Amino acid sequence: MEQIRGQKLYGRLYDMVQENMEAAGQKFPYARETFLCEVGGHPQEIDVSRFLELSNPAFLQAVYVAVLKRLPEEKAEAFWEPRYEEPGRQFQEEVLRSVGNSSVAAIHHIRLVHNPYFEHKKGIKYYCMGVLYGLTDKSFLREFGKKLPMPIQKLIRKVFI
Repeated sequence: MEQIRGQKLYGRLYDMVQENMEAAGQKFPYARETFLCEVGGHPQEIDVSRFLELSNPAFLQAVYVAVLKRLPEEKAEAFWEPRYEEPGRQFQEEVLRSVGNSSVAAIHHIRLVHNPYFEHKKGIKYYCMGVLYGLTDKSFLREFGKKLPMPIQKLIRKVFI
């Protein structure tokens, strides 16, 4: 009951903002369904069941916003657009696997829950992989590594390169 009332409230809020943006000659970047799926959700536990009834284009947009916190860029949109005609279940599973296995999801420890297609990996190993993703390609770590003794630098290169 509380969730339905909240959805109506946020829906009205979306409509008001959309009208104001149209009056200003702009367009709200999210579709209404995307906004309503994202609002009130936990930032690190994405409840996939909220997205399952969406059309394929709306599903793509909603999952990107929920997991990656941004809309799909033109390149990703061009990749997925020819697949919009695929059956919903197949399309949804491919999108979820792609986004769920992204480095952004690993770095921010984002998990897909209530997912009917697959179990999102969890455990200390995957938590540490997310931490490592976040540490890689950082200029301050390179500078720090250059200050270490040469035997330690060689060991680090063996392990990570």
